[in-house]
Amino acid sequence: MGFLDFITGDQPPLVKQAFNDVKRMLRNGHEMFAAGTARLFDNEVLDVNLNALDEEINQCEQDLRRVVLEHLNVDPNRELIFSLKLISIVHEAERIGDLGKSLAKIADLANHQRMGPLVEPLRDLRTRILKMFDLARDGFIAGDEALARELIREHAQIKETITRYIHDLSQNKTISANEAVVYAMGARMLSRVSSHLANIASTVACPFDQIRRSPTWADGEKQLS
Repeated sequence: MGFLDFITGDQPPLVKQAFNDVKRMLRNGHEMFAAGTARLFDNEVLDVNLNALDEEINQCEQDLRRVVLEHLNVDPNRELIFSLKLISIVHEAERIGDLGKSLAKIADLANHQRMGPLVEPLRDLRTRILKMFDLARDGFIAGDEALARELIREHAQIKETITRYIHDLSQNKTISANEAVVYAMGARMLSRVSSHLANIASTVACPFDQIRRSPTWADGEKQLS
């Protein structure tokens, strides 16, 4: 049974609000991630109000938590699993907003502009993760398990790539301590954003008791994070 197969006819109010708010949270998260990584990896001026976008995400999370609680108080049996998964989704989306701000702040630690072979792999990873936002949004809205599985597999590959990158960075004797810290923290933040997107996808692709864990058909560790 698919994620939303139990819903027939008109969508309940909870589902309608969930779709709108999750899309809004992911849209803001996408914008914050793009701006934060542009500041860190491309040395661009930060011209996006990250705090305002983050506040919108936090407000959506609060609104959805309240609506879910009210919904379960009135009709505890209807869309119960959807409600529980929704709480998990909004938590993951809220964390993405915080990481977008953190990525921009890492740039303030750097003594020099980020250029050369060390930053190129991170720029490539950034591009792959930006595409994951679309998979997360479309997979959730359509309840598309195939898209969700594609995202989870992509995260497993990104996680392995970042692990190798940080290992190689730790063995690099030609860079300064400042460069090592900035690039390692940036890589780790990329991994965390990818992980939160994969966790959102797991709510579509996995039973409730297995969300946030790598399914048997996916590569990587037992836990998505």
